[in-house]
Amino acid sequence: MQQLHQILRGLAARLIPAFVLVFVVLISPKAFALDAVTAFGTTLNLPATLPTGTVISRYTIPLSQLCSSSSCKINAISLWPYGGISPATGPLIATNVSGISTRLLVNGQPITAFNVKWGSEITVNSPLEVQLVRDDRPLAAGSLAGQAGGNPSYFYVCTVTRWVNDGDMCMVTPNTYGLAIALAATVKLVNGTCSTPDQSVALPGMVLHKLKGVGSTGDQSGTKGFELRFNNCPPGFARVGYTLTPIGGTAPAFAGALPVSGGSTAKGVAIQITGANGTPATFNQRQPLSAYSTSTGGTYSIPMMARYVQTEATVTPGTISGMMSVLVDYQ
Repeated sequence: MQQLHQILRGLAARLIPAFVLVFVVLISPKAFALDAVTAFGTTLNLPATLPTGTVISRYTIPLSQLCSSSSCKINAISLWPYGGISPATGPLIATNVSGISTRLLVNGQPITAFNVKWGSEITVNSPLEVQLVRDDRPLAAGSLAGQAGGNPSYFYVCTVTRWVNDGDMCMVTPNTYGLAIALAATVKLVNGTCSTPDQSVALPGMVLHKLKGVGSTGDQSGTKGFELRFNNCPPGFARVGYTLTPIGGTAPAFAGALPVSGGSTAKGVAIQITGANGTPATFNQRQPLSAYSTSTGGTYSIPMMARYVQTEATVTPGTISGMMSVLVDYQ
């Protein structure tokens, strides 16, 4: 994925653009006796320079929509490039928009078409996931919708059937149940993305006696302010957002605390990221760049702070560092 670099040391960060999928799963043809899953949203705004191989975005289908249970059995899946025409093996199949393909993940893995005999079903214990992926075709604007007036779905997932005829792939009625998944977003291209400068943030030293116990953050002498910077964002996106993600091993059990990076010599302490008001940052949750203007674009910054947090009863002096990534998404 193309990278927007922003390095925070003592805190270190890399900004990587991610792109949010907005597509609709439409009602399946009645003849297939399959249920529908509908997702809101009609437009997908993408940077025109989106690199090949990028997972543009994901849409999750909970098991409750597939079989109304915490575990489902699937005995057939068919994949239809361009939303119809003829089936393919997959797992990656082309959409009607040049430069964008799609795939279905089952139990977290891309799935190929299959059709098994009764009693040999695949047990599914996690939500299904549909992904849009940038392929090696020239990227163009257009509609992801399948063939008009026919069977527009890209994926048919069969969960129950009393009789499956090899090759029919979820086309038996009325004893076939499951889902038909169609894509229906209009793709628009926007020239450019936000750029972010490299930066390094070094926390000041802190004497040990200012840390008073597990969870203590000392005083302001150990705090350093910095900014997340989004420069020269182009107009045209409906929304720009970002997600903070800690990098490294297991994060300490404190909100906003980063995993301790290799090479650190201090023990019993970590780096905690907060907002300008001191509230610990929330990781792995998409946040809007609220100031972004779709009509004008612009340059924006978000004030943040980094500080120490005591994680163990005993603190050993030394150096400490941590890393996080800031995933930038466009819609």
